[in-house]
Amino acid sequence: MRKTIMRIVSMVSLTALLFAFPIHTERVSAKSLNEMRDELSQLQEQEKEIQSKLDSLGDSIEDQQIEVKQLYKKVSNLEAQIDAYKTQIDAIDKQIAEQNARISTLNTEIAAKETKMEEIMAKLKKRVKAITQTNQYSSFQLLMNTEDYADYLLKAQVISCVSEHDKALRDEAEAEKQAIELKKAAVEQEKAESEAAKAELQTLKGGLDTQYETLDALYITAKNKENKLLQQQNSYENKLQQLQASEDELDREIAAYLNGTPAASTYGGKMYWPAPTIKRISSGYGKRGSGWHRAIDISNGRSLGEPIVAAASGTVIKVQSMHYSYGNFCMIDHGLDANGVRIVTLYAHMRYTPSVKVGQYVVGGLTQIGVIGNTGESYGAHLHFEVREDNVRVDPIAKGYVVQPK
Repeated sequence: MRKTIMRIVSMVSLTALLFAFPIHTERVSAKSLNEMRDELSQLQEQEKEIQSKLDSLGDSIEDQQIEVKQLYKKVSNLEAQIDAYKTQIDAIDKQIAEQNARISTLNTEIAAKETKMEEIMAKLKKRVKAITQTNQYSSFQLLMNTEDYADYLLKAQVISCVSEHDKALRDEAEAEKQAIELKKAAVEQEKAESEAAKAELQTLKGGLDTQYETLDALYITAKNKENKLLQQQNSYENKLQQLQASEDELDREIAAYLNGTPAASTYGGKMYWPAPTIKRISSGYGKRGSGWHRAIDISNGRSLGEPIVAAASGTVIKVQSMHYSYGNFCMIDHGLDANGVRIVTLYAHMRYTPSVKVGQYVVGGLTQIGVIGNTGESYGAHLHFEVREDNVRVDPIAKGYVVQPK
């Protein structure tokens, strides 16, 4: 009865060992790393698009405003990349910590099972020795030590039972050993995966450090650009105020002239293109930056020194050198149109002092009044051409005064 109980206990122990430690364990998710790579790849593509936009910008105030916005957008993009790194790193750290905890528990329980095995084997040896009083008890020796054949059979049967029980315990012990070896192999595999995850983690952390350095440098660049832009905008606003004051003064001067001087002629209703060799409008009439451009600029990038002609016949009423805003410029009075509106044209930023004089009569399309330059408040050689109705600047194209040549 006692042997039967021991055998049942041994089988239960083996079963408990096999089911208490499942071979499959949770591993670091490869999917999460792939998802992270996909997310980072998308963010990096967005970064390339932002950089492409930055590379295409020029030096104007508007372009610089866009550049600052794009730089801060790039900062936000890099911050998102860093957040993606950190999220995945934290997840891997947590998984590795859980694995290490499981591995530690498994090692402790495996050691306990090995100790228990040793105890079982020791007890087995003691029981056999107690019955046989020797570790090498042959059938002949048994026969010599018995008083009759019946006693011999009884002792032989006892030894046979012990031998069978011995074999069963040995088999169970071997099964436990095999289960332990399988568990050890699983533990070693998990350790290897943990090390691989740690290596991946170190790579990610290295990329994260690089991103932090890039982010710091980019943020400084964006901040410096923003400060520079603010300074330029303040300077630009000051210039605009100076320009406006200068133009207001000129407007008052022209208004006084027109009010005090009767029209010498009648506008013929036709204007010629004022820059015969240049067809391109580099800046049209309308809103420009924070101000309003009340003229058209004519330039093709190679306009310096190209001729300027009177757009229509009339009398030169203003010639000035190095005006703060217009540079070298002149104005021509074309007289009254059919509606009694006084028509005046202005030609600014000439390279030299205009080649005509106040009071000189000029012929539309024929009389050269100067050449294209880059004087005054100008950024590149071009002709600034205005048409004024009763000293109010209007759109030369929209009002039909001139037609851009093809």
